[in-house]
This record gives sequence, structure tokens and C-alpha cells, in this order.
Amino acid sequence: MVVNRVEIKDFLVFKGQFAVDFCPGVNVFIGGNGTGKTTLIKTIYNSYCLFRGNSLDSNATSYLPYFTQVNSDISPKIYSDKNGLSNVKEIKHNMFAVFFNLSSRDYHVPSEQNICQVDISAVFIPEKDILEHAKGLLPFIEQKQTGFSAIYKDVLIAAQDVPTQEQSETQRSVGQKIAAIVGGVVQWEQSDGMFYTIRTNGMRIPFVYEASGFKKLGYLGLLVTSGQLEPGSILFWDEPENSLNPEFIPELVNILLDLSRNGVQIFIATHSEILASYFAVNRKKGDSVMFYSLYKDGEQIKADTNDRFDMLEPNNLKAEIVNLYEKEIERGLAGNG
Repeated sequence: MVVNRVEIKDFLVFKGQFAVDFCPGVNVFIGGNGTGKTTLIKTIYNSYCLFRGNSLDSNATSYLPYFTQVNSDISPKIYSDKNGLSNVKEIKHNMFAVFFNLSSRDYHVPSEQNICQVDISAVFIPEKDILEHAKGLLPFIEQKQTGFSAIYKDVLIAAQDVPTQEQSETQRSVGQKIAAIVGGVVQWEQSDGMFYTIRTNGMRIPFVYEASGFKKLGYLGLLVTSGQLEPGSILFWDEPENSLNPEFIPELVNILLDLSRNGVQIFIATHSEILASYFAVNRKKGDSVMFYSLYKDGEQIKADTNDRFDMLEPNNLKAEIVNLYEKEIERGLAGNG
């Protein structure tokens, strides 16, 4: 499954019309606070989740999940078309529409009624860690006794998966790289309902005591080794750099590029100039990487798109680096004056 495009009309922070096309590899979003980066990747993920509760026509090759406004509620729907979605008229009236393409490997047909079930997975890694609070939390979320969004429920469920018995070359390689950084692997202990990092020396570290920068890396390793990031799957990650020492960012970027080369489509929202720049520097010939700068033009959010990070306009991440450099020069000159 690949997300090709999104079209938005008056949806949450997106006022008026907004549209952007995506690449099948790594999609990196930058922009100031309140420009819709997290809203965008969360709603694309929620659009995918619609597939889990709907029957799909196996003759169709494209799907259009969308959200419409009904009174004060947001109503999700799915439209499918075996001839493509270029002539879909409903889009004019939708709040948020995501264009998906499916290949034959993305689904299977369990009956003779041409109703298919999507086999691929999509996972969302939120900015806030949730695994250290896992004990007893999932039942509360399921019973709607907390204010946590459904995304955190999905995180907890995904994290309870176990490594596949037969690891592919990508699973082994990525799993080993992450284990080398974290110093072990993340493991769910069903007996006490907690997550631990199992160090290479055998020490068990409760997740509440794990280094903040290692928590989401360990979770990524768990997703990879459990087979949830196989070819055709989608990874959404909000601020991967959060709490991660910059020395590990180059290796993280290499890991994500490895996953994209193995057929995983990736969506990242970031405030890190270092992270975005390393995608530009570490990419190899043939890698699919696109950068998006979300910015406000009056009340409307717009996007500048480029496969070169240094060509984005505006680029507030690079602009602040330049501002800092100029202030250092001014300070230095003043000290010598």
C-alpha cells in the first residue's frame, strides 16, 4: 500500500484548500508550531485505520478514505475505484481525503464475494512515550476511562507482539543496529504487564528507568523484529529526534533509509535541522526522499515541496541556524572591538 496524495478542505488547522503529493519512500515534514505537521500524519494514519473496519472490493486498485462533517461530528467513509480516483466528485465536499493505491500483495480475498482484507500494517510512533505506563493502561483506554487517543491504544497493542521466528535480512540488520545503540532489546512481559529492556549482559531494565532517547528506538526495533514493518507497510513517526542525543541521529536516518529501501513508506514530522539534513546527506542514488515545508500564509496553511532539503522555502530550521551563526559573529566582533 502506498499513500499517494492528500486533499484537505477546512479541516482543523487547515483552512481553505490544501493538497500535497507524497513519494513512496521517506516523506519529511518541517514547519513552525501550529502548521499542521502532526495533524497531517495523524489523520493519514487514521484514514488507514478505516480499512480495518471495512470490507473492500478486491477488484479495486485505489481507495479514497475521507472524513466529512456531519453536524458536529466527523464521519469517516471509504470510496474505491478499479479505474483510479482521478474523477472522484465527492472530494469537493470532503474535509480530509487520502488517496491510497493497493497492489495484490496488500490484501487477500477470504471468500468468493470479492471482498478483501488488507494484510499490510501501519504503525504510528507518537512524540510522547507510552510504554513505561503500560501496566493496566490498555483496559482503561479501551473502556474510554482516560483521555488518551486511540493511537496510544494501537501503540500498546503493537508493542505486545513478539519477534517472528524467521527473521529476514532487513529484520536482522536493523534489529542488530538498534540493539547496538540501545544496548539490548525491548520485551513485553505478559506476566506483570510491563516492558523491559533486556541488556546484552542479561540485565532487565524496567522501561520507566530506561533512557528517554532509547525508548522509541527500542520500540522501533520491536516493530521491525515482530514483522510489522515489512514491504508495503507504512511508518508514521512524530518527532523521532525527541530526547535522542544528536550523535545517534545519523544512524537512525540510515536505519529509516534501509526500511524505505525495503518497501516501507515513511512519514516523519520533525523540528530537527540535523535529522532532516542527514536524510539529504545520507541518501543514496535511487532513494526516494521528499521534504515538505508547511507554513502559514495568512490563515491558510501551504506546503513547499522539494527533494532537496536546502531548496525548501521557507525553511525555518536552517533559518534559525543562520540567525544563531550571525549572532555569534556579532558577539565575537563586539568582544574584540
